[in-house]
This record gives sequence, structure tokens and C-alpha cells, in this order.
Amino acid sequence: FQYDMVCNGFEIASGGIRNHLPETMVKAFEMVGLDRQTVEERFGGLYRAFQYGAPPHGGMAAGIDRIVMLLVGAKNLREVTMFPMNQQAYDLLMNAPSEATPQQLRELS
Repeated sequence: FQYDMVCNGFEIASGGIRNHLPETMVKAFEMVGLDRQTVEERFGGLYRAFQYGAPPHGGMAAGIDRIVMLLVGAKNLREVTMFPMNQQAYDLLMNAPSEATPQQLRELS
């Protein structure tokens, strides 16, 4: 399940109930081309945890920047976002995303 909170046509919060069943997890990964064996190999910890039983869980989070946008009457979310990105989803302040250095790739492999 997924749900949204809307105020005057603007989404101000979003949430949902997360998957907690191993078979649903496998089916979701099959939709993107991964078979059961690959799921068990790459996501084995989560898969086994779900087999032991995880309670239904979920949450909801408010988009504070969206609420501020409504309060100040801004036309665009970028006007009130602390770290706005450009049209190419590039953060000019943080220079992100950027290429990983060979050292970073070694650390993560």
C-alpha cells in the first residue's frame, strides 16, 4: 500500500507499507529481471530475515520544503529548497553527482 497527503492539490507527505514477505520480494525482483537464485545470493540477509517473519511495517514523511513552498506562496520547489538541483539533477553547490575516483572504487569493492 502507498498513500499521499495532499493539501490544495499539492502533495505534502507520502508513505506506505513496506514489503515484509519473501515471496513478494522475489516477485518484485523478477519484474526487473532477477531470478530467485540471484535474489537469494545478492539480498540473502533480507530474504532470510523475511523468512523468519517480519511484521508489516511502514511509515510516512512530510515534505517540509513542500509545506514551506505553500506557506510562502512560491511557484517552484527550487525556490525554497536548501540545496536545489538543476534540470539535469545536478547539485551545483556540492558538485554532485561526480565520478568516483579509482581509490573510492577500490574501497567499495
